[in-house]
Amino acid sequence: MNKKKFLAMLLTCAMALAVLAGCSNSDTTAPADNGGDDAGSEGGAYKIALIQQHQTNAFQIAVTEAAEAKAAELGVELKILSADQDAATQISQIEQCVSEGYQAILFEPVDPDGLRDAAKNAADAGVVVINIISACTDWEEAGISAVSYGNNVKAGETEMQQVADLLGGKGNIAILTGPSADAGGLQRMEGYENILANYPDIVQVVSPADCAWDTAQAQATVESWLSAYDLDAIVCENDGMAVGAGNAAGADSGIIISGVDGTPDGFEAIKDGRITGTVSQNGGAMAANGIEAAVTLLNGGTLETNVLVTDNTWIDASNVADYE
Repeated sequence: MNKKKFLAMLLTCAMALAVLAGCSNSDTTAPADNGGDDAGSEGGAYKIALIQQHQTNAFQIAVTEAAEAKAAELGVELKILSADQDAATQISQIEQCVSEGYQAILFEPVDPDGLRDAAKNAADAGVVVINIISACTDWEEAGISAVSYGNNVKAGETEMQQVADLLGGKGNIAILTGPSADAGGLQRMEGYENILANYPDIVQVVSPADCAWDTAQAQATVESWLSAYDLDAIVCENDGMAVGAGNAAGADSGIIISGVDGTPDGFEAIKDGRITGTVSQNGGAMAANGIEAAVTLLNGGTLETNVLVTDNTWIDASNVADYE
């Protein structure tokens, strides 16, 4: 082989090796998840977890759907979990999400006191933690970055004031509550009491019943009440229980039945006369606002306020068509 042919062969081999090297160094995978340094950059996505108290009624379904829509809009990866109203389960889920490298965790605390340590541990690990719908006790001290919820005291006041007006300031009432330790339920009860203090002729003829947000439990409870008490109104801390009460009383019963949440099943019950009205707090917006806040913080931005509050609106037969 002469010298020219040998040099040409060497040059050809060198060019082939360069092409192979270039192919082996091209980026064909998503950026590694290293706690946020690469996530959110071009080709990456933030990992956000949403841990709901439960997923057993229309309000929570609306929360799920709104969270999914907002995550898709913002291009983030969203994992949704249900704690099934068990604090130990929720603590374990938070810990698991931290270990799996989620950069933000949104959750509605099953137990406002019992979830503080888990929230603080997550925040100390560098995770953005946001409460939605209700908040942990002393949430800022637990390292929680923001809360996104309705004003439950105001919602309770709005609901009870509407009932008081419809009763003309006097009558026999009964109250259905959520779980006894639930912060949102306790706040709604506070709102009820604030209004009832102004109406001595509105009488609770039976102790409030904990129906755990559940439609079937509420229906069974009200069925037993109706055989024992003469009720003018049944005030419920959520729409699911109001629907249960309406199922027990029947359409156009003459009993004022109210709820909170503004859910599709509540709207349907208003239209067919099983319940009188509901206070909408827009749970979907609570979730969507929380995800948006998390992304703002993950991007290094700041929030104008770390208390994100949705509006309360009384919805009855006169305006339900505007909210469906």
